[in-house]
Amino acid sequence: MVVFVPRGWGDSISSRDGVSVCGDYSVEGIRSALESGQRLFLIGADALSSHGGWLFASDHLALFGTGDLSGPNREDIGPRFPNLRGMYRVPAISGVNPPHGTVLRVPDIRLTTGAELAGLPCDAVVSQGLDLAVAAAHGGAKVVFLMNCRRPSEKNCNNFSFLNQVIREIEGGEE
Repeated sequence: MVVFVPRGWGDSISSRDGVSVCGDYSVEGIRSALESGQRLFLIGADALSSHGGWLFASDHLALFGTGDLSGPNREDIGPRFPNLRGMYRVPAISGVNPPHGTVLRVPDIRLTTGAELAGLPCDAVVSQGLDLAVAAAHGGAKVVFLMNCRRPSEKNCNNFSFLNQVIREIEGGEE
């Protein structure tokens, strides 16, 4: 498993046997990991939600901007029109019923208000990370997409103990 998290999260987790924390939070970093044979990714992102806390993606909407699958196809990575159904995994977490839902990609989360959450069928909005998840799925990998959600009027949660618990559970083979 390879872990891709935003720069501000990096100090909160450490590499363990079988788990690589990648410093290259980019589509090229995902492609490099795919080329080395990786097929399971944990991707983190900061999100805006009507509730705070952690949320796993179980589906996504990408209504704004271009996506990773636009432009020339990389046949070495995957088919031109990949089936993204079932790309997300919500791991079983001991003693927790993990919250999960649909995430919407927006151009810039800093310009997002609660109106997008109220007016669109989504549980959270992100401006980063979703392109990484799609790139991983394009290469045939499974993705655990974990969002650190905040309400429109709050700051992000800085307690990363849940993230570490998720990594431990995935390491143990739970999916």
